[in-house]
Amino acid sequence: MKWVTFISFIFLVCSTESKHLPRRYRDVGPSNTIGHSYSELPEEDDFQGIVLVSFVHYVPNITFEDVEKMVYDITDLGKKCAADEHAVPECTKSIDILILDELCHEPNIAGKYAFTECCSKVHQERNECFLSHKNATQTSFPPFEHPEAEKGCKAFHDNRLIVLGRFLFEISRRYEDASILALFVAAAKYEQVLQTCCQEDDKAACFKEKASAVKQQLKHTILVEKQNCFILKKFGPKTLQSLKFVQVVQRFPKADRSVLHNITRDIVHIHEERCRGDTLESHLDQMALTKFLCGHQDIISTKIRGCCEGPLLERPICLATTVENDDPPADLSPTVREFVNNKEVCQRYAENHDNHLESFLYEYARRHQNFSAQLLLRTEKGYHDLLEKCCGLDVPEECLIEGEVLLRKHIADTLEVVRTNCDLYEKLGDYHFKNALLVRYTKKAPQLAFKELNEYADSLHHVAAKCCQLGDDKKLICAEGDTAFVLGNICLWHQRHHINGRICQCCSNEYAFQRECFSSIKEDEKYVPAPCTAELFPFHEDLCTPNANVEKPKLLVNLVKCKPAITEEQMKAVITDFYGLVAKCCQAENHERCFQEEGPKLVERTQAALS
Repeated sequence: MKWVTFISFIFLVCSTESKHLPRRYRDVGPSNTIGHSYSELPEEDDFQGIVLVSFVHYVPNITFEDVEKMVYDITDLGKKCAADEHAVPECTKSIDILILDELCHEPNIAGKYAFTECCSKVHQERNECFLSHKNATQTSFPPFEHPEAEKGCKAFHDNRLIVLGRFLFEISRRYEDASILALFVAAAKYEQVLQTCCQEDDKAACFKEKASAVKQQLKHTILVEKQNCFILKKFGPKTLQSLKFVQVVQRFPKADRSVLHNITRDIVHIHEERCRGDTLESHLDQMALTKFLCGHQDIISTKIRGCCEGPLLERPICLATTVENDDPPADLSPTVREFVNNKEVCQRYAENHDNHLESFLYEYARRHQNFSAQLLLRTEKGYHDLLEKCCGLDVPEECLIEGEVLLRKHIADTLEVVRTNCDLYEKLGDYHFKNALLVRYTKKAPQLAFKELNEYADSLHHVAAKCCQLGDDKKLICAEGDTAFVLGNICLWHQRHHINGRICQCCSNEYAFQRECFSSIKEDEKYVPAPCTAELFPFHEDLCTPNANVEKPKLLVNLVKCKPAITEEQMKAVITDFYGLVAKCCQAENHERCFQEEGPKLVERTQAALS
């Protein structure tokens, strides 16, 4: 799709400006004006696409008709300024400023969408007002419905740009804080779906499969972005910077610490902009950072060459997801004993706490590329606590050396958690391992509905299926990193719908210790269970169909919800009794009648056994 090349253009023209000063308020040079922006593009619809997303992200409840008119207005201005940079005074302005100008100057738009107050402001205050207005007036939209296959293909054949523009409009307003790159990638993939499925005989089946995959990928990307925002909001930019710093150090262990510090500082800044809704500025800075990385491969890593030689649009995603860890320097010592076995350690820590801790994290992370980011952050916290304890002593050296023993124990404990869960997965198999996770998390969060519990158990099951087969050099990073993502989703849910106090504690305490905190919850002691009544256990003949493996986990969850303290032995006895009931009734002449007669008896036996 042609719009995506606009991102490449933005990437080129915005890469030389200073960091952290919002671009709209810098001096506008000739390479940043709307005319230059327009003329750099190979196709006019590229320009129109980015303008459309920007308008929608500022005013998500705007209609397509209102957006369409303003997009054409900005496009006409771009065309005019490209032909003559002095045609009108607006030609000296950049595209982001002109988008807000257009919203304010277009008749009736400001009043219609209630942002007149913002238009009385100028420069940064105006932008902040628009962002505050958007955040205060969030609109809920129904799920996007794809048109009927034949009609959709005809519309795409008749006017490709209108169909893609409408799709980009619809997903932009539903995901108003999503990165522009994520939305453009989704739109590009949707165009591929249209091109493929419109050639198929069974267009509807093709759309159902492929369009659903595009939707799921977009949702996953947005969840990742939301989790970064959650970390920023709950734990602050320092925690996010430490997390990103560890990940960047492991990937580029040859690069100097100062370079990686600045890269991660910029990454956090990009997330801060997007998390407060300023998606255009976030996008411009993301492209500028990509430009820097690709322009400085000699001091960062030669491993990024493949990404930097690819299409401009694909470079940021490639750099973030596909680059292999570079090899550590050949002369790197195997240990970091200088951080404990050195008389100057406490003096360095006293002179600059943050600098000393980051230096430790840098040296430790690039030597341990097989450790998860979460483990490395816990190691940094342990080292911090060790310094606080030991540096107050008259002779801190002996105390500091004791920290090595504690560190080795924590690493061993972390590896044992992964090994135990992988052994359990191998022993139980997919179906029963997922059911074990269902039981485990129903006890931790019985307030959750089956839908959410099943989703989280399924996600954790996929973590085991994916990570347990990997070698020791990748297993821990995979297992703890992917588990952190699932737990992050639980915390996002808790943020919107309070679950319970224990979950709240785990989601509010230090990020690096979330997995340990969740593991420590055996059950919610304050939960008051409902009685185990027959209504909770509807036994029907669908238990004799292939759908049984969907229904059985629901009964399992209801059992745990009404008896959260149930022991493993009691659980086995109930399950054995249940399977006996299913076998008996599925062999009976009238399945449903058998379940109606025998089901209540099973409930009574269960109540008696668990009372």
